[in-house]
Amino acid sequence: MSARSLREQTLPRFALRREEAAASLSVSASTFDKWVADGRMPKGHKVDGLMLWDTEQVRDCWLAMRDGALVNNPLDDMVL
Repeated sequence: MSARSLREQTLPRFALRREEAAASLSVSASTFDKWVADGRMPKGHKVDGLMLWDTEQVRDCWLAMRDGALVNNPLDDMVL
């Protein structure tokens, strides 16, 4: 990622690229991908061939994870 000017860094962000969304959560892109796949993070929106994640949706999912509302229980996928 290239260096951004102070102005670019301080502009409000409404959408994030995959790497930016992962960085906003202090996790790797592969961990972010796992969280998207298992539903703990929202799916991105494809716009003109570019995948973007809504910053508010990412934040809301983070708050739910933090508060234990989106805990991935491995037993949920088992068939009895």
